[in-house]
Amino acid sequence: MKSLMNFLLGIVLTIVGAVLFLSNIKVTTFSFFYRYNDVNVTAIIMLLMCIFFVVYIVYPNILTGLILGLLFLLFVVSIIMSMKFHIMYMSALEIFIILLTFFGGIGLTLKGIVHAKDEIE
Repeated sequence: MKSLMNFLLGIVLTIVGAVLFLSNIKVTTFSFFYRYNDVNVTAIIMLLMCIFFVVYIVYPNILTGLILGLLFLLFVVSIIMSMKFHIMYMSALEIFIILLTFFGGIGLTLKGIVHAKDEIE
């Protein structure tokens, strides 16, 4: 039971730390299409996604599904790369609290997972 409480408390602390960190990030520019050396990468990925969606409908096997999933992941990454992020000014105490909650939560979560096996026996 103690490992379950460590696990749940770790999840809560990790979420709190992530929310505290993300609340201090400002997105200044957002463009739906990511460009690299005047090549529109997002448009190429969208075109490949459409083609592989049709291929997946015609040939529904694991390989075409994995390629379609990989293309979707690349699509999300290309949208994130088109954004410009700025971290707002924080004091050392704020950064310490954010890091303590986030990494302390990860530690408690891992402790709950590792020691859950000991409580079952």
